[in-house]
Amino acid sequence: MILLIAYMLACCNDTGTVITYSCNNTVIKRVDESGRTTFYYNKIDKGAPKIWVEYSGINDGFSGYLKFEGNGKVSLLSGDGYFQTSNIDTSKFTYKRILAHQRPVLGENVYFIQLATRYEQEKNLNTGTRIKVSYDNPKD
Repeated sequence: MILLIAYMLACCNDTGTVITYSCNNTVIKRVDESGRTTFYYNKIDKGAPKIWVEYSGINDGFSGYLKFEGNGKVSLLSGDGYFQTSNIDTSKFTYKRILAHQRPVLGENVYFIQLATRYEQEKNLNTGTRIKVSYDNPKD
């Protein structure tokens, strides 16, 4: 019974963890909440351009790439997860579903993203990325 209560508390707790990805004065803010991850362009705001993915269950989640393309444009590329968009200005923030053979090479302006941030960090080690990432920021 105690294990069941602990499991329910862990699964149902909306932590609202914020992760910030930035490159060349362009910022993407990621908010992880229970069953949903949202990527905001520049700031966390109801009217801001955003891309989100919803998930549930043990084997569910997402993975993909943030590609900072210059001139303030960022593309979220993914073949894993059901992403949706809102208030998107395609000159600044885009989403594209990709196949395995279309995966970009990790490097200066490409960062691997995944629901499990521990594995995300490990995968991006020693890639030569210029993307600065800050985990567990308070919401702003």
